[in-house]
Amino acid sequence: MLKVNISSLRVLQMLQLLFEKNYTMNELMAALSEVSGERCSNFLISKYINTCRFCGIDIQKIDGKYTLLKLPFGIEFSDDVLNLLDEIRDYSSEMRLGKNIRAYNSLLAKINRRSDRYYSKIAPPEDDKNIQNFEYAVENGWKVNVTYIAEGNSNLIICDPLELSCVEDTLAIVVNYNGERKKILYKDIASIAVSTVKSSGNLLSTSVIFKLQNALARRYTLRPEEKVVGINDDGSITVLNKTEDKQSLLNRLLKYDSMCEVISPRAYKKEMKNIIDKTLANYGK
Repeated sequence: MLKVNISSLRVLQMLQLLFEKNYTMNELMAALSEVSGERCSNFLISKYINTCRFCGIDIQKIDGKYTLLKLPFGIEFSDDVLNLLDEIRDYSSEMRLGKNIRAYNSLLAKINRRSDRYYSKIAPPEDDKNIQNFEYAVENGWKVNVTYIAEGNSNLIICDPLELSCVEDTLAIVVNYNGERKKILYKDIASIAVSTVKSSGNLLSTSVIFKLQNALARRYTLRPEEKVVGINDDGSITVLNKTEDKQSLLNRLLKYDSMCEVISPRAYKKEMKNIIDKTLANYGK
């Protein structure tokens, strides 16, 4: 007859629970007691958690809940699989498939726990009312009222919610405001409320058209969100960019110097000119 070490079994059962979600101590005690069929005390749970930590399994208490952050071993995914995950995210975002976006974020959270490196740094706080309102609005097609702090001032905007994203290691929301794609850091948000106004039909960021000339036109590599919409007699190409964040796009196009010209929209063309003028002013031009 196969012998089973009960304590080892309980540790594995606890890990299985923590793979799926985060728990307070009382919630974890109740869940493990139900799975195991016997009462698990605070003392035993703490003992199991410390055993995992000793083995290199990173379990931390975050916002009052025990959270499995990382294993010392895991799955290594191929570039093809990672590209597929990106395509699923982009498709769900563009088609406004709110439930799919939520499922995607949940999938990545589980992948992160089982992998030996992070594939997403997005970690929305659980039970956060602002995030819940944001995801509800995405799923059901409502605008949101977002109050956030910028340069010490409180701002209120009514906008179309797009998706959760991140800026480096920081959680952010992505919205469509006045036809432009805008990222707002989660830490700067005071509140997010679901509006009574339905979202716009087209929630993709403004399509940006720019022209590339000379050697750059020949060697330029299109981004996933771009396509060539014109090849001109002088060898220049006209490119359409649909989903890149405005500031990221303008910063990138600036690097191309005189070989790049923003064609439309007018607001982007104007902002690019303002950036160049301010830069020249720094050098007394």
